[in-house]
Amino acid sequence: MIVTKNNSSFDSIVRLSSSKSESNRALMIRAYGKLDEHIGNLSEADDTVLLRQNLKMIHTCADSSIPLVVDCGNAGTVFRFLVTYLANYPGRWMLTGSQRMKERPIGDLVETLHSMGADITYTNQTGFPPLLIEGKNLKGGKAIISMDKSSQFASSVLLMGPVLPNGLHLTLTGNMRSVPYLDMTLEIMRHFGAQANRDDRLIIVDPMPYQSTDFEVQADWSAASFWFEMVALSQNGKLLLKDLHTNSMQGDEKMIGVFEKLGVGIKQKKEGLRIFKTEMTPNQKLSFDFANMPDLLPALAACCAGLGQEADFKGVANLAIKETDRTAAMQTELAKIGVAFSRINEDHYHLLPAKELVNGEKQKISFETYGDHRMAMALAPLTMKIGRAEIIHPEVVSKSYPNFWNELQNSTILRVH
Repeated sequence: MIVTKNNSSFDSIVRLSSSKSESNRALMIRAYGKLDEHIGNLSEADDTVLLRQNLKMIHTCADSSIPLVVDCGNAGTVFRFLVTYLANYPGRWMLTGSQRMKERPIGDLVETLHSMGADITYTNQTGFPPLLIEGKNLKGGKAIISMDKSSQFASSVLLMGPVLPNGLHLTLTGNMRSVPYLDMTLEIMRHFGAQANRDDRLIIVDPMPYQSTDFEVQADWSAASFWFEMVALSQNGKLLLKDLHTNSMQGDEKMIGVFEKLGVGIKQKKEGLRIFKTEMTPNQKLSFDFANMPDLLPALAACCAGLGQEADFKGVANLAIKETDRTAAMQTELAKIGVAFSRINEDHYHLLPAKELVNGEKQKISFETYGDHRMAMALAPLTMKIGRAEIIHPEVVSKSYPNFWNELQNSTILRVH
């Protein structure tokens, strides 16, 4: 796919994807509670579609005498949530995924489930998928889990808490990264009637089953980051992000304060969030901490590169175990336009802008996407500054935002062909 610049002074309406984070949690609650409630505005992202399909297959084939293969592709959330679900669901299961999934650590979650009585065996490398799971009814009680690798491990166990006979007392250890995602899990659980509360590192979930109630999935704040990026890179851009509202349970709402430093203002409207280009403070070196907003790194790194903004990026260690190693991938791709994205240590990168960005209209630029939806959506807006670029495997955006390219074409910001 070729993307070329079109209009740097746009005024358009954009429809975001629904939050797959909210959708996937709501689907797991519906499965645990055996509920029939309506989930409105459910995400059409590949990850959510895959989770729905796998849950349906699990419920249909639980009586199989041989291990049923449950394939999660490269959907990390789906795999992590299903590890716990299958450990507590009587049957024999082989939980697997793509080659990249087999490189993503799962040991901290499995160790916690082992301590709760789960029967889970590694079939290849210890600490990594695939997993052979002999599902049974777990009792609950006290457990400890590390947050070092991912908050999704804790969310996975918490979602099971209300249906355990003894409830759950979960103690969090390690680096408290991505806590907003954990708090979102608890908020959605409480929406469905769970008694679940966090006091710093201790979370207590009472043995009180989920209750049937409707749930409306909100627009995805993570997806909004790429549109914030485009406004920041524009001369006088304005966008209405349809149905996006502040005071969200999604932690990535923090991007408002971050992108303010890069020249993006906001105004909440009834119909959505209005974002617009403002003045940046000149000649300031910026520093960003991604411990609680890891999904924003691709958009912010690309944005700083396009603006010629020097910046430090901290709290990025866990990005090495995402759909791809995002820090290494950004380092490679930004180098193609003359930008140095250098590793200081595993948790700290420094962006030194190019004296002059490579002109994509004079020199062919092809951005690899590494099978990673956020890489594709973050790199495409750079054509506002370099003129033209090829996006390799643009279809990867379907993982979280299937309609991204159509929205981009309709917005008149860039041409997609």
